[in-house]
Amino acid sequence: MNCPKCGNPLRMSKKSPGYALCDTCRKKFRLPDSAPKQEKNEDEEEHYPKYANIPPKHVREKREREMRRAYDELLAIGEEERRSRFSFFRKKK
Repeated sequence: MNCPKCGNPLRMSKKSPGYALCDTCRKKFRLPDSAPKQEKNEDEEEHYPKYANIPPKHVREKREREMRRAYDELLAIGEEERRSRFSFFRKKK
């Protein structure tokens, strides 16, 4: 394959396999894909995350349940303390 700008031959890049390099122009050109792309089935799940910092759905849901439970317990503790602290203001029957 030749360079589209100068016509000299291109050499394959060692660092990025989908690219060819021109030594005279000092440019990098993307090579056309010769193999047809495979279509993904919608039923198949991807086993790798799209973003490295976002955990899988089941992990996120588990953590959310834990946080909700801890928050509810925190609110319950606060109500008990308020009742015991201000019990002397209540009228006794």
